[in-house]
Amino acid sequence: VTTYIRFKVDDLSKRNNYDQNTQDAVQCHLMTNACNTFLWVALVCKSIQQTSKRNVIAKVKDCPPGLDPLYQRMMNQILSSEEGQDDAEHCMRILAVMAVIYRPITLDELGSLVDGLEDIPEEHEKIIGTCGSFLTIRDGTVHFVHQSAKDFLLGKASAEIFPSGKAQVHFTIFQKSIQVLLKTLRRDMYHLESPGFPIDQVNPPRPDPLAASRYACVYWVDHLWNANYVSQETALVDEGAVHKFLREKYLYWLEALSLCSSMSQVLY
Repeated sequence: VTTYIRFKVDDLSKRNNYDQNTQDAVQCHLMTNACNTFLWVALVCKSIQQTSKRNVIAKVKDCPPGLDPLYQRMMNQILSSEEGQDDAEHCMRILAVMAVIYRPITLDELGSLVDGLEDIPEEHEKIIGTCGSFLTIRDGTVHFVHQSAKDFLLGKASAEIFPSGKAQVHFTIFQKSIQVLLKTLRRDMYHLESPGFPIDQVNPPRPDPLAASRYACVYWVDHLWNANYVSQETALVDEGAVHKFLREKYLYWLEALSLCSSMSQVLY
């Protein structure tokens, strides 16, 4: 960890033209408060990399030791975002969805599951960038920076990101999933023409018509299962959301599951 701190501070010094006193002060604070935790060092260095030389010492000293206090500081910064209340609300919705989903999701999938993101695909990366350092994007897929970040959101920050409870977030994801599936599923989405075309020979077209709905295709049932009973009863009544979906899109859903190589995951 000591070697890592020296490397990161040296890199920051070159990037931001620190003088020796600034470099020594930043390095000293990291050495004193890291508690042998690589992730803490990485998060603090990321938080100060865009900070000007004249402000960096004050900012790095404002970073508390320990991961949970640092995560709480990041959460407080999101809630008091200088970008405005809209960005803070987007971040809270994104973090809530990310905390309960069953696998990392792509930017396209995230946009289809979070209220307010559907119509601004060009803003997705920017908005995720305002979510503190809880999330990272790798190859177009959104991940938690570390399991401890997810644990913090599900535990100490649950009141902030689940103001109406986790069950309500599950139900919202279910609703958004059904909406995107009703919108995108259709017969022969990949234009294969032959119903018996071997799945291992399928090449998705570009753009992929299933890009935004792959997660929804597989997991909408799981999210409905984890919603509260009142929500389930609302969705499962005659002419309700599930009835409408199965009546209109059942065969297309099975086709989409096959194209996603996920048939067995849902049925078994």
